[in-house]
Amino acid sequence: MYSVLQNKKNIKFKFEKFPYLIIDDALPTDLYKKLSNSFPKYEKIIAGNEYKENFAYRYNAFNSLRDNEISKDWKEFIKFHTSYEFLEEFYSIFGDSIKKIYNVEKERLFKKDNIGVRFDGKNHFNLDCQFVINTPTSGETKVIEPHLDNPVEFYAALLYMKDQNDDSEGGNLTTYDFKGNPSFYGKSRVREEKVNLIEEIEYKQNRLVMFLNSPYSIHGVTKRTKTNFYRKYINIIGEFNFELFNYRNFLEK
Repeated sequence: MYSVLQNKKNIKFKFEKFPYLIIDDALPTDLYKKLSNSFPKYEKIIAGNEYKENFAYRYNAFNSLRDNEISKDWKEFIKFHTSYEFLEEFYSIFGDSIKKIYNVEKERLFKKDNIGVRFDGKNHFNLDCQFVINTPTSGETKVIEPHLDNPVEFYAALLYMKDQNDDSEGGNLTTYDFKGNPSFYGKSRVREEKVNLIEEIEYKQNRLVMFLNSPYSIHGVTKRTKTNFYRKYINIIGEFNFELFNYRNFLEK
């Protein structure tokens, strides 16, 4: 199985306080098409939840690996991206940034015998590979404003799978840094006037964005125009069973 990080020659890496990378044509074209064509039905991902417009629904690795309706290709993809082999590949790229931000060596982060799929038992380090959809929208609608992810999360990778016929605009990832002292409200949200835009990363087919989560990893998603299409992507995450940082303590520094 090919890794979403395998296309090394296309990596564009940002080394600033907020380390992240972008890879266009992340997967070989044939494999991407095969996976795209067998993306689960939206009804399965929404399941018994209430349907809401422009809302994110997820189907995690724990369920997918036990679901007979998920294709063999997808199960191989999910197994690899919740494996120690993938963790090593991630560390080979982000290792220097991890040492700089967290001042910790690889041996203290994860080992082969203390990782596992999220929700499958108790693990020191949990991995997930989720199908994610944002439902259609009847008007220009914001997805999510600048924010920090859950502090248990160590990394996140987004493999965008935009429909070939989707001509809508927006739903792009935005990255930010603080204009001055860090300032949060609510649950680690940030007002747009408090940050500078680093980059707007277009939502497009077979594009991967991956970032190291930290108190500096402020990001959001731009407004989506009216569309009948679903916004589709794969969310590959790794997280500890404890918080890596407390953003309120960060605020006091």
